[in-house]
Amino acid sequence: MNTASLVLLALVAQTSPPTETPEARAKAQNLLKEGAKLYEKGAYAPALDKFEEAYAEYPSPKLLFNIGQASRDLGRLGDAMRAFEHFLAEATDAPAEMVAEAKKSVSELEGKLGKVRVQCSKPGAEIALDGKTVGVTPLSEPIWATPGKHQVTARHPDTAPAIEDVDVNASWEHTVVITLQPLAEVVAPVPVPAPAVPPKADVELRAREEPVPAPAQPAGVARHGRVWTWVAGGAAAVFAGAAVGLGVSMRSKFDSLNKSCGSESGSEPHCTQSDVDAVLLRRNLANVSWGLAAAAAVTTGVLFFIEGRPVAVAPMVGQGTGVLAAMAY
Repeated sequence: MNTASLVLLALVAQTSPPTETPEARAKAQNLLKEGAKLYEKGAYAPALDKFEEAYAEYPSPKLLFNIGQASRDLGRLGDAMRAFEHFLAEATDAPAEMVAEAKKSVSELEGKLGKVRVQCSKPGAEIALDGKTVGVTPLSEPIWATPGKHQVTARHPDTAPAIEDVDVNASWEHTVVITLQPLAEVVAPVPVPAPAVPPKADVELRAREEPVPAPAQPAGVARHGRVWTWVAGGAAAVFAGAAVGLGVSMRSKFDSLNKSCGSESGSEPHCTQSDVDAVLLRRNLANVSWGLAAAAAVTTGVLFFIEGRPVAVAPMVGQGTGVLAAMAY
């Protein structure tokens, strides 16, 4: 028979406390059965929840044995130690097997745990270890804790919460002194001294001696305007004008050659290679100028938004002279 079943049978035979109802006892009995089944399957965490719910419904000290067993199996050694000690102190009619098992567990846990003794002058303060309530001041017994760093918290309705850190060593007893401050002292405003007012004569003398600062320039206003926008726009206009000029020159040269040595002359073509190269050079330069004009125009648009002021750049865009020069002789 497992230990959970031992507690289950003992609870059935126990006399009901005068403040408890038969309904609460029956509900605790069902919760205990569910917890025992979970414990047998190795589901210690949900089993512990069922045991604690049963204890809340029906605070039989024998249930503390179940809580201690499940807490120990979960590695919550401090909780297990407290449960076993309360079981041994309060469950005076518990079976001998359970008492022997609880004493054995206490003996094993003593060498693995340390003690934290809390001293607080404010009675009725709720003491918690790592966020879990362990009692109300004054605490007559120390708190069992695993080795390592822990946080002790004290709360009282009339005071501000207090927190103290403690580093626990195994088999040692540590004392933590907590002082709770009344809320009136915590929230009292700090008086602020009124600023000293200088005499009127000192104010007038200081006003005459201190120079008046010059008005600051409004933010966002540039001193020189859109310098680079105008530069880019002018470059776009220059390149566009050069492209138009080269296009017109190429067209004129092409018409001249077409009349003198091309199809309009009525004779065999006798244009030299240098004449043809002159037309091709003008075509290439015109195309390059149009490309530079387009790049300058794009740069102008970018600078228009960067420098933040509107500027209109409208380079002349005509027909592509390079296309006109593409005709063969």
